[in-house]
Amino acid sequence: MRGRERSKRGMRMLGLAVAAWIALPHPAQAQMDLTLFLGRAYPIYDERLTIRPSVPSLPGVNVTVAGDPVLRADGGLVLGAALAFELGVIGIEGRVDGTAVGFDFTGGRYDLRATQAPFTGLSGSVTLGDGRFDANRFYLVSGNLRLRTPGPVGIVVSGGLSLLPDVTITGSVPVSLDVAGLSLLEGVAPRLTMRAAPGESQHRVGVNGGAGLRVGGNRVAVMAEVRGFYFREYELRFGLEGAPEFAARLLESVDDIRFRPVIVNAQAGLVFKF
Repeated sequence: MRGRERSKRGMRMLGLAVAAWIALPHPAQAQMDLTLFLGRAYPIYDERLTIRPSVPSLPGVNVTVAGDPVLRADGGLVLGAALAFELGVIGIEGRVDGTAVGFDFTGGRYDLRATQAPFTGLSGSVTLGDGRFDANRFYLVSGNLRLRTPGPVGIVVSGGLSLLPDVTITGSVPVSLDVAGLSLLEGVAPRLTMRAAPGESQHRVGVNGGAGLRVGGNRVAVMAEVRGFYFREYELRFGLEGAPEFAARLLESVDDIRFRPVIVNAQAGLVFKF
């Protein structure tokens, strides 16, 4: 008796599920669509660089900071495409978001005063100029589950996993050294560089999610959406090119920079339906 009751209950649940599925609007056949879009990236990142107080910067030299350098992320142009296979309101989407990201660097000055003979009392400074570091364009590859409301005006929501490629950073900022008011680097142009620490490939996998509006007919539609990407932290490291050894040692006492790629893209484009 119990087995029959369970069987009847299962049949009723299956019947309700089938009825709900039939009630949903379905196209005559599965549909594919290709979306081409462009927009702008808005990275969420702001880092202030400081000297670690627990680590002596230079033996025999007292170092004070006159204005901490500041590193801020800045977004650029987004170009991308998405291909989706759709059955009813549910679809599977593969997409590539080519996202440009850079870092604006506001320099600072480190004042130096010798505390050991024979240079006791001698003062100087290391000045980092303003500049910009550009990362290679991030081609973010994602596989998503997508939901779309039916009709000529539809709301589209999708989300899933994303893959971040290797992070390569180019650019540099000028560095100057003065002691007792005299420049010690005449004819030399040392530059401050930045790179992503290697060996963090396990941080490449992240998540993405977005929502937007689609308006159009059976063949072509226009779309606009906002999409966010989140990845784990990367470590960014500075280096010096063409500078004295003690300046490089001073740089080693700067805190590690933890860059967490959190990017919000605002974009619009065209949808071609097949």
